[in-house]
Amino acid sequence: MGESSTYVWLPPLNTGLILVSGLAVVAGYLCIRTRRVDCHRRLMLTASAFAAAFLVVYGIRWALVGSKPFQGTGWLRAAYLAVLASHVVLAAVLAPLVLVTLRRALRGEFDAHRRLARRTLPVWLYVAASGWVVYWMLYGLR
Repeated sequence: MGESSTYVWLPPLNTGLILVSGLAVVAGYLCIRTRRVDCHRRLMLTASAFAAAFLVVYGIRWALVGSKPFQGTGWLRAAYLAVLASHVVLAAVLAPLVLVTLRRALRGEFDAHRRLARRTLPVWLYVAASGWVVYWMLYGLR
């Protein structure tokens, strides 16, 4: 389809949502490392809410505008496709990981939560960071 000037605010909004989600994850991790459990819980729920909002806005944007093709060529295109592919695959893995990790915490299954969270955290951070890289490569390069 192509980018419509009516919806140019959607990509920065989406990127902002995933940025807040990623920052909340980092802050939540730091809280649990210092045994501030209530703060950790609030931040991880915030991170999850912003990630969910990202998914909703991304779906709306995709339905309204479609995808934006990458304009680069050569090695830059190869790098973009590698980042994008890893981002998409890990984002698909991340959604159920987050849901199960949250469910375990909310049910008080803290040992199981902790074991899974140790795997969920790096995936979440990679997906958030690679999302920023994809955004920068699509919209930041001119």
